[in-house]
Amino acid sequence: MAKEKKGVRLEHISKIYLDPKTKKEFYAVKDTTLDIEPGTFVTLLGPSGCGKTTTLRMIAGFESPDEGEIYLGGEPINALTPNKRDTAMVFQSYALYPNMTVYDNLAFGLNLQGVDEDVIEQRVMKTAKILGLTDYLDRMPRALSGGQRQRLAIARAILMDRPVLLLDECTSALDEATEEKVLLRLRALEDRTCIAVTHRQAAVELCDWQLNLSDGRILMARPS
Repeated sequence: MAKEKKGVRLEHISKIYLDPKTKKEFYAVKDTTLDIEPGTFVTLLGPSGCGKTTTLRMIAGFESPDEGEIYLGGEPINALTPNKRDTAMVFQSYALYPNMTVYDNLAFGLNLQGVDEDVIEQRVMKTAKILGLTDYLDRMPRALSGGQRQRLAIARAILMDRPVLLLDECTSALDEATEEKVLLRLRALEDRTCIAVTHRQAAVELCDWQLNLSDGRILMARPS
């Protein structure tokens, strides 16, 4: 049975923070409405501080909107914790498990899901091969380069097999050739909805839609 595709809808989402210096509230994201079709690859563009990462974190559940509602596959998810949402996120910091090998990092989510060990091994080896990690499966994350750690974080998110994949500057540590291979792999995930915060032109050129943000608002949405 084919996996159900799920889109993401934001309805008048706002996130308000308190400036620690001025003690005044400000909008990191302001009254943003967005409807992302299932199975599409979308990039969030805009200057630093415009609300791109905050938007991703609200979809993932690591931040809660102060106003508005988030829907995934038509279901409201504001009240759900991150582990209860059908999303997987690649963080700028990678968020790898430092005391686990590359293989165990990749297998961790599948183990939690109760997947059979033989199936886990097959899926881990296949994904590791695609992302060029086969030679590093016995290493600890600290023994990897920045680019290798980034590829590991992407591979782990792919293996979680969630319908929505959230990517925060996921190719920033990769060289141009490796970046293209990784992006093409992500682009080929037709059963996933991918939302990427990026400044990299390669990602912008491969996406279905580009969403331009400024001061927490979408100024322009256009197909690539």
